[in-house]
Amino acid sequence: MSAAPRGATSPRAAIGCLALFLLPFAAGGAFAATQAFAAFRTGDWTQAGFLAVFALVFGGVGFGGMGAVLVGSRKAEEAIVRQARHPEAPWLWRSDWAAQRVIDSSRGGMWGAWAFTVLWNLISLPSAVLGVRSALTEGRHAALLVLLFPVVGVGLLIWAVRITLRYRRYGESRFELATLPAAVGHTLEGMVRTPPGLRPPDGFHAVLSCIRRVTTGGRNRSTSESVLWQEERRVPGAAIGVPIAFVIPADASPTDPGFSSTRTLWRLELSADVPGVDYSAAFEVPVFRTADSDQPRTAAEQSVAAAFAVAADHRAPSGSKIEVSTTRRGTEIYFPRARNPGVAASITAFTCIWLGALWATIASRAPLLFPIVFGAFGLLLVYAMLDAWLAVARVTAGDGRVVVARGWLTPRSEQVLPGGEIAEVAVKIGGQAGRTAYYDIVLVTAAGKRVTAGGGVRDKREAEWLAASIRAAILPGR
Repeated sequence: MSAAPRGATSPRAAIGCLALFLLPFAAGGAFAATQAFAAFRTGDWTQAGFLAVFALVFGGVGFGGMGAVLVGSRKAEEAIVRQARHPEAPWLWRSDWAAQRVIDSSRGGMWGAWAFTVLWNLISLPSAVLGVRSALTEGRHAALLVLLFPVVGVGLLIWAVRITLRYRRYGESRFELATLPAAVGHTLEGMVRTPPGLRPPDGFHAVLSCIRRVTTGGRNRSTSESVLWQEERRVPGAAIGVPIAFVIPADASPTDPGFSSTRTLWRLELSADVPGVDYSAAFEVPVFRTADSDQPRTAAEQSVAAAFAVAADHRAPSGSKIEVSTTRRGTEIYFPRARNPGVAASITAFTCIWLGALWATIASRAPLLFPIVFGAFGLLLVYAMLDAWLAVARVTAGDGRVVVARGWLTPRSEQVLPGGEIAEVAVKIGGQAGRTAYYDIVLVTAAGKRVTAGGGVRDKREAEWLAASIRAAILPGR
């Protein structure tokens, strides 16, 4: 049975820490508001305007956050009561899980998007005004780079508007759990109740992800998410909703209950391409290791698992740039350059922004440490950008060996592995862009050495098919 992990923070302690964190913001906002009012009374409009922005930013964070804390404190107290009643059943600590009805995060995501957008623009717009003034009056043209921040603010505004339009069109969806909890090694099943009449012609794209969320820092806290495991499938809609069935691997990490800074969570995402604003919903679902995890799968669960297996006649999805052919040397797989142009373009954009910041530090004659640090990281970004656009690989499996050739523009450097030394051809998550995982085909030798044969495969089924093709060429019968 699962239990709360050691070191997990209680809801009451987490709320108390959050309130203490927000208190200085609220005090600073209140002080800035009084000073803005005083400047307004003396006719100093410029000073009053900047102090008003400061009051809105800090007061909004402080008082708004404390209001959210007060609203959430009651739910936290209820969670404490449920935790005391069911210490060995953490899937009953949340009221929605206990009721087997999980509401999607669309409403919270909408308000969060607007809060972040407003905060960003309140900070960036005054900074942009000061930067332009400095560039015009003092000739410091590097200060014009601050205009990038309001440009980002416009992008955030468009993002918030799109999320709002999606929420107004589709409202909230509900995932009704048929398995509580979903046991590690078995299945997650249920039904997503979507808006009536939503029948996308291509069906729904369902993705189940196991995510490691890490929160670091003190006052300047940041949260990052990395995908540990992911599965996806195309699901047709039905009159009563969208049926969901996923197999949980036997070695998967279960959900971490509580409020620890490092925790594992499971997220189900459902999307569909429809005219206008696309449909999208996300649900945090309970996946735990229970006594059932040690039991074999039922016949129904085995049939669900069979639906995810790669068929013998599987072929690459439409749009894939990876080429598979049979030559006199065996099975050849070619990974061309720029096979993920969206990812490459994102890296390029970020690299350009970073290099612009580097130029600004040099032009503004910042201390030498700043150009050195920015420049070192900039070199890594330039390498990543070039690799995303130019890297190619060719894998040839046959004649009792695997030859992996890599390079930029043309595969040159070759690495030869005898087939007898290869113990496994595995598919591993090699990277991610946002919430999307990209897969590597990894050759594992009997000595434990790992060699990446090819990477950047977006479709998991395609990656498994490529791995199976290599396996069949060098490990017959396995």
